[in-house]
Amino acid sequence: MQAIAVRDRDAGPAGLSLTELPYPQAAENDVIVRVHAAGFTPGELAWAGTWTDRAGRDRTPSVPGHEVSGVVTELGYGTTGLTVGQRVFGLADWTRNGTLAEYVAIEARNLAPLPAGLDHAVAAGAVISGLTAWQALFDHTHLLAGQTVLIHGAAGGVGSIAVQPTGAVARPVRSASRGSACGSSGRCGRPAARGKTAECVSMPIRSGCGTMATDGGPL
Repeated sequence: MQAIAVRDRDAGPAGLSLTELPYPQAAENDVIVRVHAAGFTPGELAWAGTWTDRAGRDRTPSVPGHEVSGVVTELGYGTTGLTVGQRVFGLADWTRNGTLAEYVAIEARNLAPLPAGLDHAVAAGAVISGLTAWQALFDHTHLLAGQTVLIHGAAGGVGSIAVQPTGAVARPVRSASRGSACGSSGRCGRPAARGKTAECVSMPIRSGCGTMATDGGPL
């Protein structure tokens, strides 16, 4: 199969190259997915898991990319919950070959059925951002009904997703973005606190109030 692989850790994105690699083998509880869309973050090239397996052994040439949307073509031994021909999307393991390939082997538990009508490219692009937003709001912040939330960087990948589930739980939701990007946060269907910089609308965290920074800036 064709895949985009890396061999030289010091080459950066310039080291990405199209190559022929063996078809992946499905391990126990795996599925093989025919990739229709995949996501890649340049920062992956600095992650240890891109270059070594869980035992610390070199695994180059390795295939980067972790976000995926596609169709199940094969089930590994013991795999349940998914079927051949099913549309799915999800997240590949950090220490195995990733999604910048025609086919990828992924644990079934890391995939979810892709809703009818949802485009593969949209689904693949939302996986890491969506998971990050959900974990920040509900696993770490423990957002509850009636609380107020301020989301910094609401026009970005994580922020634009965060305002959507937040709006179903918290009232009110306030979003902040930088410069001309501010307007897009208001189009997410939530009220936006618009300032030149996120810092202009900072507020302290207190009981019933939370602040979420998605732009890498200080709170």
